[in-house]
Amino acid sequence: MLTIAYSALGVSLPLFVAHRTGLFADQGLRVQMRGYPTAHPLVEDIMDAGVPCGGFVAFPISLHRHARTRPLYYACAVAEDLDNPISFLLLRKGSGIRSIEDLAGRRVGVLPTKAYREWLKVLLAQAGLGYHQAKLDKTCKCMTTCKATGARMIPMERMVSVDDVLPYEAAAALRAGRVDAIFTNDPAVTDAVRSGVADIFGDRPILPSLLGSPFLFGSFVFDSRFVADRPDEARRVIAALDEGVRVCQQDPAEARRLAAKYLPPSCADLRDGLGRPIFLTSRQVDVARLQATTDLLADGGMTGGRIKMAPWVMSTDVMSPQRAEPARAGHVPIMPSL
Repeated sequence: MLTIAYSALGVSLPLFVAHRTGLFADQGLRVQMRGYPTAHPLVEDIMDAGVPCGGFVAFPISLHRHARTRPLYYACAVAEDLDNPISFLLLRKGSGIRSIEDLAGRRVGVLPTKAYREWLKVLLAQAGLGYHQAKLDKTCKCMTTCKATGARMIPMERMVSVDDVLPYEAAAALRAGRVDAIFTNDPAVTDAVRSGVADIFGDRPILPSLLGSPFLFGSFVFDSRFVADRPDEARRVIAALDEGVRVCQQDPAEARRLAAKYLPPSCADLRDGLGRPIFLTSRQVDVARLQATTDLLADGGMTGGRIKMAPWVMSTDVMSPQRAEPARAGHVPIMPSL
């Protein structure tokens, strides 16, 4: 029995599809799924608790541990662009917030992961605001790298108090006024907007506007020890995921419907989901593009240093880095160069 970990988020749709429709079984794999509220504790358990693989994981989370503990392998990918957003800044109805500068002195929620904390720091810094982590969720313990930034240089009135808010907590936190805004993704985004407690900030997706469009968000990951010991199983997992990605490309509405079983019950309905992630098969991942993205994250202090990605990018050939294959007609195009 192979344990596959999943983050209970909209970015994990290919994994949900692969399990729900029997694609792992088609590859001769007996799989048990293990769910996590976000990808951060998922990666912690891959590194520290013997979980062999899981996804989907934002790159700042995986690369943070890759650089500090041991390497991971990466397969398939999820991306967002100006027309297909993943990440949103939600505003509490009636908050009066009209700009990022209006967040000064406010309390803002964030999805409790290394990735969303780091990206929120960049967003705030561009507006001359400081980040102070006021409430830290136990599911993400990267204390030393997610603490306050620039507090000594920025006046107190320009600081933003940040609380970790899990997806199932988002609508309630906004409704109660515990936070004035939340930086997060689906299912929290769709649930909060559908509940009538939140508006979406701006008319352009946050991360593609901030870091470039399209933006490679994350991937499925494997423990390097698992790949070394059981390479054929890793290849078959990727083959199933590739088919799951193709379902997401061909019928995203069906993929979102299938996700309900894996998401928190209070926000499991993604049939009209606001997030529109772009999924790439293992052979559609452009290694050069991925390297440029991970270098950008490293140079921004988000991952712990540059990592040469080519040796760690997998396709169904397992150990051999692949050139990107063309996307089929009617499907998502390959990420262009930066």
